[in-house]
Amino acid sequence: MQLEMKKITNRLTIMMVIAMIAGACSSDKKPKATQSSDQILKQVSEVKAIGKIIPAEDWALIASTTPALIKEVLVKEGDSVTKGQILIQLEQGNAPLDIKQELAKLNSIKAQNAISLEDIHRGKLHVQELQDKYETSKQLFSKNAETREVMETDYSNWRQEEFILEGLQKKYKAQQIAEKEQYLQIQKTKNLVTDFTIEARKSGIVMDLTAHVGQSISSTTELGKIVNVVEPIVEAEVDELFAQDVKVGQLVTISQVGRKDKAIEGHVIYTSPILSNKSILHETANEGEDRRVRKIKIQLSTNNELAINAKVDCTIKIK
Repeated sequence: MQLEMKKITNRLTIMMVIAMIAGACSSDKKPKATQSSDQILKQVSEVKAIGKIIPAEDWALIASTTPALIKEVLVKEGDSVTKGQILIQLEQGNAPLDIKQELAKLNSIKAQNAISLEDIHRGKLHVQELQDKYETSKQLFSKNAETREVMETDYSNWRQEEFILEGLQKKYKAQQIAEKEQYLQIQKTKNLVTDFTIEARKSGIVMDLTAHVGQSISSTTELGKIVNVVEPIVEAEVDELFAQDVKVGQLVTISQVGRKDKAIEGHVIYTSPILSNKSILHETANEGEDRRVRKIKIQLSTNNELAINAKVDCTIKIK
């Protein structure tokens, strides 16, 4: 019995010694492992990043500035358009009649102005006649050849006609202002008519076109997009572990995900100053959860054959 207890005690002692040795060895190896990891990072010459092909410029929306019905769609999805080109024609409603109405008002004001101008011309002649008559009466009165009553009557008639002339001139000025305002009103109405024409806000390719004849739209209805596919760029995300290693100007090799046979060269043109969460470029749950990323943009140095939004692998040469 004592011999058996002694054997058990000895086994426990040996197991404790082995555990202590194993712990000591483990603690000794940790610094060496950390040092080895740092050395590996220092030897890294390339950094991998996931990205996608995007337009160098933002999308331009196809939308109306006024509620209306679509009368005619002049383009198809995939068409190349230039800035200012008419894409969609809307029903104008009463807008053309409004322009005719405003033009009629303008013609009426211009006719009134013409009459007022003739009245002013006749009034000036009449004033001059009455003034001459008064001057004659005044001279005759100074020579006792005319009565004071006649002279004062001639003076009163002259001054009254001057007041009438001043009134006509003020009325004419007011009508001139009304004429200018009417021109502005016509221009405003014409501008409203142009709102029934949807033009391309930039040159590019028509995409996601949803407009169709008879469709009722508002100013918030998105009818499509225009994208400039010339000289696209790559938007990519670099793991935060290598975020400080990526610099503007570094060379990059880009290839479509799953294909390495048609690599494209490029260089980094932008690095975000902040770290952010991974985007939908990372399709699996594990990819999007573990670390943050630094967003970068890459300018392609050769002709691009990849479609917009194509997912690509990027190899950045950091040394």
